Amino acid sequence: MIYLKRFSFPSLSEECDFLHPGDSLGADRRPLFHTGSFYPFNVLPEVSLNKIEFDSITILYGENGCGKTTALNIIAEKLRLKRDSLFNSGRFLNDYLDMCKYNEDDFREYAQFFNHNSRIITSDDVFKYSMKKREFNKQLFSKTKDVNEEYWEIRAGSPNLQSLEDYDRWHTRYEALKSKSAFLKKRLEREEEENSNGETAMLYFIERMENEGLYLLDEPENSLSLENQMKLADYINSSTRFFNYQFIIATHSPIFLSIPHAKIYNLDDNSVVVDSWTQLKSVRLMFDLFMKHKKEFE
Repeated sequence: MIYLKRFSFPSLSEECDFLHPGDSLGADRRPLFHTGSFYPFNVLPEVSLNKIEFDSITILYGENGCGKTTALNIIAEKLRLKRDSLFNSGRFLNDYLDMCKYNEDDFREYAQFFNHNSRIITSDDVFKYSMKKREFNKQLFSKTKDVNEEYWEIRAGSPNLQSLEDYDRWHTRYEALKSKSAFLKKRLEREEEENSNGETAMLYFIERMENEGLYLLDEPENSLSLENQMKLADYINSSTRFFNYQFIIATHSPIFLSIPHAKIYNLDDNSVVVDSWTQLKSVRLMFDLFMKHKKEFE
């Protein structure tokens, strides 16, 4: 399924017309004076990225700083996809988004997917999720000590009844004497399963991509081991083959680049569509490294 078929960003001339109006100023327009960043302007023209034609799996490839993350975030903001971490957009984001176009007319029929399922997943999302689970369990451990002390204080308390308050304390004491585990369980939230960072990241991806829709992934390799990258790549491939998923991935990981039939835009080379992932620079460097040590594998 291809929900998003094409997306166009402002061309260099369109960006120049907006940033440097010059003699074309109308009566209601003033020159643009600004001393800070014009982000997201002045980024994608540098890599000649003006239009993307999407497939079920589309990859934006390039080294750090090439603009692939910017492109991914722009698409997500234009489509108003869900995200867990805020996008630090800058004051010119809305102006830029107004200049972006996509297949909006036939896109509306898939609105149900975008209202509920589709989202962008960034490295910050995964990191914050892992830290949140750790902090939850840390606070729970501290709370467990307090509840445990409360349990022993109640057990050591007097069972005498002289008032309604004494009855409440007696009932609590009876509950504690009857079952320590039930007493603690009632007062504590369930501890979340502790996994390694990579396992937690993998769970995050699977949970967020459980239902069919469009998913934008920003450098998923940052939080995954080589083995988990392979598992996620297989999940992505299977999801598009057998279910109604579409993926747009910003990456330079050979694992994701090797996904069968993925359409790859090389932002390091004027944003051209590559014929073979094996010719990309990062892949060739990896290949050359292993060939250099070939005898050590024999």
